[in-house]
Amino acid sequence: MPAHYCINPLDPYAEQEVLVTYEEGDPLVSLRSAVDGDGYDILLELADECVRILQLEIAVYHGHIKPFEWAREAVDLVAAPRAA
Repeated sequence: MPAHYCINPLDPYAEQEVLVTYEEGDPLVSLRSAVDGDGYDILLELADECVRILQLEIAVYHGHIKPFEWAREAVDLVAAPRAA
């Protein structure tokens, strides 16, 4: 299962990371876990919006969507952006 370090959405200062494991999906990945620095899986604690941000961060990193192209979808739209 692929893994990627992302900014911890529960850290107000964006200084901590979580190790996110996921399964490939189209257009966005399906998250399986988000392990913080203390070894706890915080995925179930995250709001849907936080999960979407992690999915989009991974999509941008892997080049499926362009940076900043996702910003409107992350906040305003229910539908996920189309992968390139």
